[in-house]
Amino acid sequence: MDNPERLAAVARTEMHGHLGDPELDAVVATLRIACSVPIAVVDLVTQNTQTYPAEVGVGAPCTTVPDALSFCAEVVNTRSPLQITDARAHPVYAENPLVVDGMVGAYAGVPLVDDGFVLGTVSIFDDHPRQFTAQEMELLLYQAQLTSSVLRLRRTARTDVLTGLPNRTLFLDRLGHSLRRLEGQPGLVAVMFLDVDGFKALNDSMGHEAGDRALQGLALRLTSAFRSTDTIARLGGDEFAAVCDNLATPECADAIAERVVAIVDEPWILNGTAVDLGASIGITVTDNADDAPTDLMRAADAAMYRAKRIAGSAWVRGAGPVPNLTGPVVRQSQAN
Repeated sequence: MDNPERLAAVARTEMHGHLGDPELDAVVATLRIACSVPIAVVDLVTQNTQTYPAEVGVGAPCTTVPDALSFCAEVVNTRSPLQITDARAHPVYAENPLVVDGMVGAYAGVPLVDDGFVLGTVSIFDDHPRQFTAQEMELLLYQAQLTSSVLRLRRTARTDVLTGLPNRTLFLDRLGHSLRRLEGQPGLVAVMFLDVDGFKALNDSMGHEAGDRALQGLALRLTSAFRSTDTIARLGGDEFAAVCDNLATPECADAIAERVVAIVDEPWILNGTAVDLGASIGITVTDNADDAPTDLMRAADAAMYRAKRIAGSAWVRGAGPVPNLTGPVVRQSQAN
């Protein structure tokens, strides 16, 4: 249950309970009617917690049940379907809080898989002991496949196909979340806009296939340079953006930008040939939850164009909504 890669995959879904997604709501409604059960859920399983993007009968976006007593955690751990016909007589699940309260007497669930990870389950619960039929278990499997398709479409709609990074839609969504957190959590949010220097020349001389490999390599380099909590996105072409929240000072954003400039400036070899690539980065910083994401992106974009006028890789922290945050220009000569 504590596998960090699986937990990261769950976090990437950004499904925090009660999405109101019509396709997922249809999955649980179908199961409730077809199987004549009071509870049906699509749930994501993290340590001791079950989160419900779609549910009927639970009445809450999540529940907290210890993994050792959780039906759904067992499905995730074994990656296999599970049926418990009499939970109250079971040597383990009789201690499950929902069983103790009389809400659950029988359980059936199957793994919910996306991108190779078991994220959770599609499950049904009855309030009395019961043997679920082979047809009901088969229906659970089909509904889990349908749910996986919904998750895959949701993921691909928010992800850049070439690099695997978030796209503009997901980036703006994440930026909006970061700004809303400022309402109750003091700190700074930085938006960075990055343009790849030398990319057009590479495309023209070596072709688009080499350009695509360079963009994929850049995505890996950026991921290693930013913090794990930051969001890096490809906006299109050779333009990337990042949102860094929970910063103590504007200089924290400067330090991240310096790391990015340094790692992009490291030598590039494509098709056995050394190529010159660099980065021009514009930064804007805010502490205001009311700032519009698009305004912050425009400010960072303007700062990036100031950086682009400097020879070699550079970053510029431009004027932002926070007073006196116009920062210095740092220039780093390309090493390659």
